[in-house]
Amino acid sequence: MGISDYLDISEGSVAAVVGCGGKTSLIELMASRLKDMKVLISPTTKMFPVNVDGADCLGVFNGESGKLEAFPRQILKDMASRYGVTLLEADGSKGLPAKGWLDHEPVVPRYCTHTVGVVTLKALGSPAASRVVHRLPEFLALTGLREGEPITAEALAAMVCAPGGMFKNSAGRRCLVVNQVEEEMTAQAALCFLRMIQEQYPGRFEKYIYGSVHQDSWKGV
Repeated sequence: MGISDYLDISEGSVAAVVGCGGKTSLIELMASRLKDMKVLISPTTKMFPVNVDGADCLGVFNGESGKLEAFPRQILKDMASRYGVTLLEADGSKGLPAKGWLDHEPVVPRYCTHTVGVVTLKALGSPAASRVVHRLPEFLALTGLREGEPITAEALAAMVCAPGGMFKNSAGRRCLVVNQVEEEMTAQAALCFLRMIQEQYPGRFEKYIYGSVHQDSWKGV
């Protein structure tokens, strides 16, 4: 099964992708698999443009940053209604594997049918520091860690599941994807991580998936 099948993204879906660990790559992969449905890719914050055959990547271009910025809310909603599937990059992490969120983040429109959270385990064991974590003060508040302490699986679970974490502004079906799982050791770690979340935060998500955008290989839990 492909990732869009696991997530039940189909005609009429509007999916906001949040988190850290491959949001843009996941959006590109889904768009390439759904191109027969007329796909719109757009940011609700900022993103670099992507080129996927059969999909339109649209936003307000900023010539200084080279990024696309968000359309006004009503314009984006009207545009989404004219596409079969809309994939929104609704968060930013500056390419780092962990993050804390400001009050207005992530920026997920209320009309989204899915909120897909992307997480990677590459931060495990790394120090809670600004070279690893985007918005470090907010991350420390979420996880209870002190600056410089090793990032644990429990801390990443809190980052994902705490009331002020990755899904705090979610809409529609909540789905969690562990990305960058490309070998047996990381697969076992991802499975343990997702089962821990299922036990500690029962019913938090409708879908629990792990795998690799690079390999386009996925498993559900």
